[in-house]
Amino acid sequence: MTKLFSHKDRPVHLGPHPLERLPRTARVASYPKHADRQGLAIENPDNPASLSNAMREYVNVMDRMREGAIAPNRAPIPTDPVARAEHLKAACYYLDASMAATGRVPPEAILKQPIVNHSLAEAMEKQYAAGSADNPMAEISVREGRAAWQQVMKMQAEPLNHTHALVILVEYTRDPDADEPGGSWLAGTQAQRAAVRVAEVAGVMANYLRFLGYRARMHTATASELDLDSMLLATGLGVLSGSNGSGHVEVPFLGRGFGVAVISTDMEIATDLPLAPDAAEKAKDFSWWIGSGGTHPGMNGRPFDKRPFHLGPYPMETVKRVERPTTLIDSANVPRVPKRHDMFIRAAIGDLGPKAKKELVDFRMITKSPFGHAMIPVLGGMVPLQYGEAAETVSEGYDDPKKNSQALKAALYYMGADMVGICEIPEYAWYSHDTDGSELKPYHKYAVSILVDQGYETMEGASGDDWISGAQSMRAYMRAQLIGGIVGDHVRRLGFSARGHSVMDQDVLHIPLILWSGLGELSRIGELVLNPFVGPRFKSGVITTDMPLEPDLPIDFGLQDFCNKCQKCARECPCTAIPFGDKIMFNGYEMWKPDVEKCARYRIVNQAGSMCGRCMKTCPFNIEGVLKEKPFLWMAMNLPFTRKWLADLDDKVGNGRINPVKKWWWDLDTDADGNVVQAKRVNERQLAFRDPLTPDQQKLGCYPVDTVPDPTAGPTPPERKAAMQTYLTAESPEQYRKKMARD
Repeated sequence: MTKLFSHKDRPVHLGPHPLERLPRTARVASYPKHADRQGLAIENPDNPASLSNAMREYVNVMDRMREGAIAPNRAPIPTDPVARAEHLKAACYYLDASMAATGRVPPEAILKQPIVNHSLAEAMEKQYAAGSADNPMAEISVREGRAAWQQVMKMQAEPLNHTHALVILVEYTRDPDADEPGGSWLAGTQAQRAAVRVAEVAGVMANYLRFLGYRARMHTATASELDLDSMLLATGLGVLSGSNGSGHVEVPFLGRGFGVAVISTDMEIATDLPLAPDAAEKAKDFSWWIGSGGTHPGMNGRPFDKRPFHLGPYPMETVKRVERPTTLIDSANVPRVPKRHDMFIRAAIGDLGPKAKKELVDFRMITKSPFGHAMIPVLGGMVPLQYGEAAETVSEGYDDPKKNSQALKAALYYMGADMVGICEIPEYAWYSHDTDGSELKPYHKYAVSILVDQGYETMEGASGDDWISGAQSMRAYMRAQLIGGIVGDHVRRLGFSARGHSVMDQDVLHIPLILWSGLGELSRIGELVLNPFVGPRFKSGVITTDMPLEPDLPIDFGLQDFCNKCQKCARECPCTAIPFGDKIMFNGYEMWKPDVEKCARYRIVNQAGSMCGRCMKTCPFNIEGVLKEKPFLWMAMNLPFTRKWLADLDDKVGNGRINPVKKWWWDLDTDADGNVVQAKRVNERQLAFRDPLTPDQQKLGCYPVDTVPDPTAGPTPPERKAAMQTYLTAESPEQYRKKMARD
């Protein structure tokens, strides 16, 4: 995708399309009411291979959040209706809405006969009949999902008397061709894809408004009390087509290619004026075509207009491929680790003390920020959908691994993945034991890794460890779970065993799978794979399956040399958990080993923000993707002698600083009584330029697998002094290679 102009000076609430340039009027176009509006049909029973058949349960998850419990006390947010509207729009754009608008609910938009999602009750009762997932990280998410569902049952019969509305659009991609890779799965599913994606955004926003203390009800293509077309006209997103304005509703820049959802609320928010009748005709000028001011360039068309779906939005096919990852992995001697090896699991058990345990078990590290909290019910609703039995009969025509791989990638990219890679699962990528101590045995051959960008625009306005950080992680995890869940369910419908592995419940370690599937290299950040196009700015989900697939090869874009010459993430880490020094060998891997205890403690108990992503914020590979950056990215990947200069240049031009134009969120915390309050402290870090520390000064510790407590043991604090000594005496990769050669 060609992008000529940066959006660094464009406020987030304006969005990717230049809606602010369109002519407006004070008069809403007259539009006839439709008493017989029908809900969108999700399944396609005539085509068992249609991806839409796997979307129904996910649409139900979102519709379940149409109503919900409202916080008893309203949050201390601005009283200015304009500030509120701008904030809500920006939040929608952060969640990847294509357009958002605000306004009043006109009486004529209320349907006499609401659209009802008849399959919702049956589906939700079935989902939660077996109880919550047996996983401490997933339990609270599932619990909140069930509570939200119960609220729907109690409140959806109440009449709609909300005054204002937030209208959200998600645009279509280009129409899939039935003959292209994956096309038989995708053709004819545009409306369903857009419906589930826009409902995801609306579900979060409805939860968010309720957590702020305001009533909110979601209206989607499958369940609504509002005429969605009327709301498009009322809030200045749509115009009537035809010379006399008597046709259907269309949206400037998008035509009829979009899905729509509406949140009605009693929060007073500013009103966007309706569009002038000729707005659609005047929308596509030269400024729009070239993307002036950082807007979406019209010349790029719709997503995937210029690329096949299975290649994805980024040119990963241009990156050098190699037989093995660029860091040493002694595969024969990499131990399998129990889930208790994860420092966040250890914190939930109590190994890091009562404060960290409370933050983890109550999920306060995320839920203390109401916007991050708003994503938890969505995640919770999807957890039970990760699993399922395959159809009894395997569908015909799926014996070609390459064709299957291309179809899977096409489906994942079509649904919104940013990167997808495939590998055979090494045995050590499976956890050895579950959180309850039970043994885990490998059960699938292949892994499909899904990466979702955490968002450059919001990262620009953040410090990396402030009050949006936790929501950045949750948004990407949520999207990866949605995408992977739908495609995983589709694979099961074809007769192949498949299982999703999300942040809420996973049996595999994502890092080795991402590495082997060719989506990046291990970086100085340590236990993190860095991608050449989105850097470390992503979260992942995984589908494991026995469907015949063609693995991808690992990649080499010169990162080991670049990270060796750049110490920016180590310098800027607020808890000095990233090493300034050289790589060591850890559990059979060559890596710059971070101190996961330091990192976890800081992220879990951060009092001036929610979680932390400071290393992602300050990495030189955290780039916007505009044309002027491409020569520098090419040099970093291909010209070793430029890498130190490029790392220094990144500092000189101020990359990693906070861009105040992109600060759209409110700094809100939650007190001990559950009330949303103004945050007392906010991390607002600029670049620190800390001097490098020696290994003795930095005092890093590491915890190999043989130091992990028995999975069934009670709280067992880490032995910090021993961990620091282990780090100082760890073998270097050079020593290890010599030993391997001798042996």
